[in-house]
Amino acid sequence: MAKKKFYITTAIDYPNARPHLGHALEKVQADAIARFQRLQGKDVFFQTGTDEHGTKIWRAAEAAKKPVEEFLDEQVAVFKELCKKLNISYDYFIRTTDQKIHYPGVIKLWNELVKSGDIFKQTYTGLYCIGCEAFKTEKELVNGKCPDHPTRQIEEVEEENYFFKLSKYKEQIISKIKSDEFRVSPDVRKHEILAFLENAKDISFSRPKTSLPWGIPVPGDDRQVMYVWCDALSNYITGIGYGRDEENFEKLWPADVHVIGKDILRFHAAFWPAMLLSAKIKLPKELFVHGWILSKGAKMGKSTGNVLDPFAQIEKYGVDPFRFYILGAMNIDGDGEYSEELLKERINTVLVSNLSNFCYRSMSFVNKNYDSEITGIDEDKVIGEVEAKFPEIKKAYEEYDFKKAIDIIMEVSALGNAYFQKKEPWKNPAESADVLGTCMNIIKNLAILCEPMMPEFSEKLKKQLKIKKLSWDELGFDLKKHRIGTAEILFMKIK
Repeated sequence: MAKKKFYITTAIDYPNARPHLGHALEKVQADAIARFQRLQGKDVFFQTGTDEHGTKIWRAAEAAKKPVEEFLDEQVAVFKELCKKLNISYDYFIRTTDQKIHYPGVIKLWNELVKSGDIFKQTYTGLYCIGCEAFKTEKELVNGKCPDHPTRQIEEVEEENYFFKLSKYKEQIISKIKSDEFRVSPDVRKHEILAFLENAKDISFSRPKTSLPWGIPVPGDDRQVMYVWCDALSNYITGIGYGRDEENFEKLWPADVHVIGKDILRFHAAFWPAMLLSAKIKLPKELFVHGWILSKGAKMGKSTGNVLDPFAQIEKYGVDPFRFYILGAMNIDGDGEYSEELLKERINTVLVSNLSNFCYRSMSFVNKNYDSEITGIDEDKVIGEVEAKFPEIKKAYEEYDFKKAIDIIMEVSALGNAYFQKKEPWKNPAESADVLGTCMNIIKNLAILCEPMMPEFSEKLKKQLKIKKLSWDELGFDLKKHRIGTAEILFMKIK
């Protein structure tokens, strides 16, 4: 039987400056989802990439005194390196400057919107935020500034642009979101977008080449350049073949989930579905909208100047502790605080004292007392207590509630620690072989449960257990008559 497909994307990053922790958060969240779905036996396609057109890129390249293509190649290499350091298992990295992969689908999409009668031209005067690459209303500004980019000047712009009839599709989108046919999660974001859609107006869809010199020309009018919506949002379909490999596109679309940040909610939950409806393309199944990583209570971002370098954090604390912390740092419908003090505390109290301690003390006991071999298991009530956690953890992963998943996984480890302590095998090793067999099974289960979030830890644990590959279906207590490898401490206390 053919495997069930699962297509997941992140938002594409804007490489006008180095990546920050917010970029890392989204990549790690999407990677955890992709790895969880692979553990379920699905055929996963995971796409990420970079959004490489627009005024900010043009100005950043000018400021760096480099040709824009050279500037982008250097910047994109840094984003790809971050994915490598974070152990991100993406299948394809799309670049919106790729004329072979991306352009054909963008042009096809534009022409489909024209065919539907949804593109028109008019003169427009508006307030423009370079930081967002978007027009703003007076109501959206705080003291005349964009709340997301308070250090940037708002520019008043008057120009003749092509527009897209967003208002034509708002009722349809409202209906699909309300019924969860197009699911927006968590609920707080669903309510937010429904409120926005009530008053949704048509949107500017191009800009004159004089204002936006770096972008994809509008088909049939090379004095105009496509604005970000048709160019960037379409990456989700162009990367999998829209406009060039329709067979692959049909196989993978619709996306099972787009993972995005809350600051780009309206683009993905209003503009994007409207474009797809206009082009007669199915809508994605779900939009998962995460919060922000905060530093001392403020959004972390390039324009606020409170950016922590993810490369330095990974180098200092290790990739798995870093992934573990940022995944567990926020409630599903909120923001999360990042500080090195909090990270150290989580490493020491949770990863070292709970998880690593249980794995090492149990496995080293087997090495020392049973020549690394387990025979059977002790039919203790701890088995039922551990197994009762599996569906809860699965549900948390399915709902992208990583904090909850981590908390319950750590409860499994704590059950193992308490069981080892209660049974006191060191008092009578000869009679305690089956107790350690139960402990080895709990560790095997932890290797599976932790894999989406801490893949390196999981691999090391499997190697110590001398087990090659494990799927979600192998959760349970069926590991018997098995010889393990040598125990090693997996997380060290940070001073």
